[in-house]
Order: sequence, then C-alpha cells, then structure tokens
Amino acid sequence: MIKMLTAFTEEVDDIESAVSDVIEQLGLNCLLSNSVGIVHCHSDFVDSGVVAALGERLPFDVVGCSTLSASSSGNIGQIALAVTVLTSDDVRFSSGVSRPIGNDINGPVTELYERLIAPMPEKPLLLMPFIPFLMNIGGDEFIEKLDSLSGCLPAFGTLASTHDIDFSRNYTFYNGKSFPSSLVLLALTGDVKPVFLSVSVAPGSILKQKAVITGMDRNILRSVNNVSAVEYLESIGLATDGVVSGLESMPFIVYLEDGSKLVRACVGTTEDGGAIMCGSAPVNATFSISSMSFDGVVNSTGEKVTEALSYADGRGMLMYSCSGRNWALGVKTMAEHEKVKECVRDAVPYHFVYSGGEIFPERLGDGRTVNHLQNDSLIICVL
Repeated sequence: MIKMLTAFTEEVDDIESAVSDVIEQLGLNCLLSNSVGIVHCHSDFVDSGVVAALGERLPFDVVGCSTLSASSSGNIGQIALAVTVLTSDDVRFSSGVSRPIGNDINGPVTELYERLIAPMPEKPLLLMPFIPFLMNIGGDEFIEKLDSLSGCLPAFGTLASTHDIDFSRNYTFYNGKSFPSSLVLLALTGDVKPVFLSVSVAPGSILKQKAVITGMDRNILRSVNNVSAVEYLESIGLATDGVVSGLESMPFIVYLEDGSKLVRACVGTTEDGGAIMCGSAPVNATFSISSMSFDGVVNSTGEKVTEALSYADGRGMLMYSCSGRNWALGVKTMAEHEKVKECVRDAVPYHFVYSGGEIFPERLGDGRTVNHLQNDSLIICVL
C-alpha cells in the first residue's frame, strides 16, 4: 500500500518561508519505511532557489519537472509549487537522473536504467519517467528505449513544460538540482497496484476525413498523401500561403495497427514544408484531425476524474493534462484545475499539473500493455 502526502505553496521569493511551509504541510513525522517526493512547479521556483532548498531539506529522493500550473488537494495556482510524497512499508522506490542528452539517448538512458534497477530486490512493476522537452528528440524515443530495456513495463509520467515561448526554462528535477536535457526516472516495486485512466478528444469532434502519413523524420511530419505536410494542410483549409494557425487546439488522431491510437499536437512548421509534431508517428498510418473546445476539455476531465474516484478507495491520484488542453481553455486558464477540485473535494489526496507530453500505458484488447507518448490528453494514475 502507498500513502500519499501533499503540499502546495505560491511563495516563490522567500525560500525559508516556502520550504518550511511545505514541510509543515507534509507532516513528515508520519513517513513509513520507504518514501519519495514528486515536485512540479513554475520555472520561477528554480530561479529563486526554492527547488534547490527543498531538495536539500527533504529526507528522501525528490523527482519531478517544471509545469505551466499546479494544483494539489484543493489548492490551485499558476506560479505555484506542488509536492507529493509517496510513502510505504511494502513498496520500494529507486530513482536517478541521466547525464545530459545530446543527439543520442541510448547511452544515457541505458546507464540510468541499469543503475536504478541494480539495488532493487526484484524487477520494477511501474516506471515513472520525467522527460526533458527537447526540440531534437521526441519524447516517444525515450519511451521506446525504456521499453527495450524493461521489457515494456508500464510507464506513467510526463514531459517538462514551461510558460516560456522559447522553451528555455524547461527543467527536470532530481534532489533539488534542475536539468534542461536529462531524463529523471522513478521505479517502483512491491505491492504496487495502479489503476490507469486516460481521455483525449470526444469521438464526435474527430473529422471523418482521413489521410496517410507518407513521410516522417523523428517528430517532423514531412509528407501526407505524398505531398508536403503544409501542402496537405492548405488543401483542407488549415493553412494559407504556407502559414498554419490554430493547430495547437486541433489534435491529430493517428490510428495504429494494434488498434490503439496516438494523439499528436502540431506546434509549428519548418521552412521546407514539414509540420513539427510533439512526437513521432509511423509511416503509412492513417490519421484524422480533431478539435478541442473549452466545454470538451472541462467536461471530459470531470467525467474521467469522477470515474477515477470510483477506483480510488482512499488512494491518491496523480494527474497530468497536456498543455494543449490548457490552451483550449482560452482566458479561463484555471478551469480544468477548478473542475478537478470540484470533483475530488477532500475525498482523496491528489496532484494535477500540466504536461509537455503524457506517458501512458494503454491496455490493448488482447491483454498486452503498450506505452504511448500522448498529446492533448489527460492521464490519471490511482496509486
């Protein structure tokens, strides 16, 4: 069994006040034999030194990453820091950080994974990756590598996110230190019985028109139906003279051979007519374009959180929602946070933060589990 403790602060400037408040909220006198902390916060908490001080003061390993906004057990804030502590007598935690990622993830990820599992008494049952948001390497490459190392253990986690338009303050965290290009990984073993739930877009919002991916280069969609990605978007009225607008709130739904789906966000275009996606997709796969609305985001969140509560039975919940869902809310940027608070009330401890990409273990019809990097989705883990 895992017990979850939570804390929250919006104090970004006074380091001592922020850290003392968090520690008081957590009530560390009730820790069990094994514990780990998960921190998500606005990047200002890195610049001010709060993240570093918190890592020094907490008596266990601390993992996490930056986020757009955070809420924890009824507290909501945009420039905020949320801490969740997992503590247990019969679950063990092992965590670490990779060396900086360059153009090749193989060496750093392999070394980190092997270092994590070496001291564990048995093979992990759940991986929680906190992946750096890199422009040259998609998050799905990290998932594929972890799958090859672990034999496709279930993975639930997130990519770092930030308010900065140039993504310059996207960080992963480990024990108070902040990393712009390193993978942070948490592994759990023992009495781990998670329940996973996910929602992306409503079926009625998906356009019936489908197309075929004919060229893909990592996370760059090169061609669709044998014309450049931008030409295709122009042909369906989503681009004019090579300029694409509004696609941040129009997810691409990619249909895979195993019956599962990928949700991909488009965040821009290249000079040679490619489309920059938040993840890769297989060549020859078909896709449709969908849409997200304020009501669609808030209603789907309410329904999925309510469903998750039916499995919780007092257990805590970790929730990651894509930054694209936040953009679809317009000026009411905290509406999804408010919906989560309204649904959960004080039933269970939880944390809810925004993500640059959601790592989710999807259960297939044949019983197999496949790990996907999703965009424009809400994912929930009941622990």
